[in-house]
Parts: sequence; structure tokens; C-alpha cells
Amino acid sequence: MNKKELNFILQEGEGQFIEFKENLNKSFSREIVAFANASGGKIFLGVNDKSERIDFNITNKIKSQIQDIAN
Repeated sequence: MNKKELNFILQEGEGQFIEFKENLNKSFSREIVAFANASGGKIFLGVNDKSERIDFNITNKIKSQIQDIAN
């Protein structure tokens, strides 16, 4: 995804296939389940409900937690 596509998604906001999460919390796992039971979607970490980017570093620990939740 390039910067232009990301900016378009941020302008459009959340919807049926797009969800914004400020950080990795319990609602993240609920969103994964919801998308898995529906037609799929994308979760953007580090973005608040107002479509504003939040300083959020994706570390190896975060990647591992996401893998654990998805499994």
C-alpha cells in the first residue's frame, strides 16, 4: 500500500471492511473474529477513530502477539 492509498482510506474512515485501532487490546481479537466470520477486512493499528495516526511502533513482540491472536 502506498501513501496515496493510505490517505484515501484514512479520509474514507471505518466501514464494513476497515477498522482502526489505536493499539493492540482485547477489541483487536474481536475484530479479527468478526472479519473472519464475514467477508474479511483490514485492521489498521496506530489509527484512532477520528482517522488520525497515532505514534505506534510495530515491534517483533507486537508481531508475535498478532500471530498468537490470529492463531
